[in-house]
Amino acid sequence: MTTTSHYERLPIYKSSMDLAVKIDSIVKGLPRYHKYTLGQEMRQQTIDLVLFVARANRREDRMRWVTELCHRTEDLKITCNLGRELRAFDSFKQFALVMQQVVDISRQAQG
Repeated sequence: MTTTSHYERLPIYKSSMDLAVKIDSIVKGLPRYHKYTLGQEMRQQTIDLVLFVARANRREDRMRWVTELCHRTEDLKITCNLGRELRAFDSFKQFALVMQQVVDISRQAQG
């Protein structure tokens, strides 16, 4: 029998987990030049988002973690924009889908 934590039912948790899985899939297809630098950074940032969502749902220090979550989503936006500028994504459509998810998570965090 497994117990589900309260945060696992939240839409922001599901969105951030989906984004982490999507970024991992994208990074696998990045050129070697970007995979171990930019790709690793995007992976770590999405993992951090998932962790901060979980931490923000604790009663203690909630505002601290929500604030940090908002900062981290902004960092991820910048990193993804850099990836677009460096042409690391396979297509603009792939970039746009990722950015839409990041913006969605950012809105949920600010709400």
